[in-house]
Amino acid sequence: MFGETLADGVLVLEPLVADDAEEWLAGEDKEQLRWFEASRPAELSDVQRFIISCQDSWRKMGDHRRWGIRKVESDSLIGGVDLRVLGDGEVNLSFVVFPQFRRQGIARRASLLALSYATRSLGSRCAVIKMLPGNVSSKNLARSLGARYTGDEPSDAGKMFEVFKLTLPTL
Repeated sequence: MFGETLADGVLVLEPLVADDAEEWLAGEDKEQLRWFEASRPAELSDVQRFIISCQDSWRKMGDHRRWGIRKVESDSLIGGVDLRVLGDGEVNLSFVVFPQFRRQGIARRASLLALSYATRSLGSRCAVIKMLPGNVSSKNLARSLGARYTGDEPSDAGKMFEVFKLTLPTL
């Protein structure tokens, strides 16, 4: 196994493995496609390539750290959380929770675990959280973490992201 497993007594974050591909694909819905600006629904081969890229980044200690989210008492994949090193002490945080597990505080718990890792293992001092306007759940999560709106920037698909930043504690 490669990567680091994180846990808080309720959730476990584990690096994604090949066997997670079908569960990850099954967790995709229209809301996820909308907020991540996907041009089409994923196919199994897309998810398999995604997981291989996640594993490669862990192996090479690259600029991405991605975990699958599970509850302590279950092996079922319920979402994912991702950190991308931006440089200058900044890390981008993103998260997804599959439909039947939303609005239970899972994204917040997973984000706190990932941000703790970012501070401890990546030396990050600031987290950046980007979302499309109208993504109320992500905006509420960013604010609950203490992030502040800092402006807008273009998304890869030509829309505008609202950008929130969170100062991370120093160790």
